Amino acid sequence: MAAREHEEPAVGRLEWGVAALGAAITIAVFAVLGYEAATFEEGPPVLVARVLTVSKLEGGHVVQFEAQNLGDSTAAEVVVRATLKEGEKTIEEAEATLDYVARKSRRKGGLIFRRDPGSATLEIAAVSYREP
Repeated sequence: MAAREHEEPAVGRLEWGVAALGAAITIAVFAVLGYEAATFEEGPPVLVARVLTVSKLEGGHVVQFEAQNLGDSTAAEVVVRATLKEGEKTIEEAEATLDYVARKSRRKGGLIFRRDPGSATLEIAAVSYREP
């Protein structure tokens, strides 16, 4: 009976499966990190802004927009400016500052106009950023 008390319990198939799964996940994470480190190239942010929707509010209109960073660097304090124009004449401007737009990501915001953006030409663009 004393011999049975000192025997190591057998490791079950489920335990081996969980251990193998954990090892596979760990190897996959290191592979992705290694690939990112090997292929990363530093470059400037490439910021693109586009209008998502225009909604009427009491006393004005809100233009919801999306700023996308297609580049390989993060941008901070991204200024998005929208301009309402009739021909060459600027009739109203609005701008918003996004704190942070990471590389290969998107952020949304809104700009408020007194005039209806549908009554004029609406131009929107990211006009400046700062390196974080």
